[in-house]
Amino acid sequence: MTLKRVVLQEGDFPSQCTGCRMCELVCSFAHYKIFNPSLSRIRVVTRESELIDFPVTCNHCAEPVCREVCPTQAISGDNNLGTNKIDHERCMGCGECVSACPFGAISIPSGESAPISCDLCGGKPKCVTYCPREVLKLTSDVDPAEGKQVNKETPSQKDTHRKEKG
Repeated sequence: MTLKRVVLQEGDFPSQCTGCRMCELVCSFAHYKIFNPSLSRIRVVTRESELIDFPVTCNHCAEPVCREVCPTQAISGDNNLGTNKIDHERCMGCGECVSACPFGAISIPSGESAPISCDLCGGKPKCVTYCPREVLKLTSDVDPAEGKQVNKETPSQKDTHRKEKG
């Protein structure tokens, strides 16, 4: 199975990300039809001491710790997308997955009973499509521990995602 994830564009990062939080807004709208960053599956983190902003989202790990610690086995793999999916019916909202994620990419929004995590919007991540600075991209086979890309998305694939905005 090829794992896919949303990653930061190589280059002048972190200066490319402006912290506009457009990714958070389009994510929450895609899933809840409301612009609410607390319902987003991607978060922009600000390191004020360094004056940088950067997005954090699920790395769709090959051996996800979140899945291992879930007492109800509510987190499973989606073999088509290579993502983790959360079964909200099975989940008891204990938050073990939130605590276990080394990237801080899972959250339980206020008022919700189960965690949320990036699902790549069914294979066409809205955060990638609508990032005004094109800081985010969809790629395959990234080692999240090292942040190294093994296979990169081709320019024609990137253009296809951008054209879908229209």
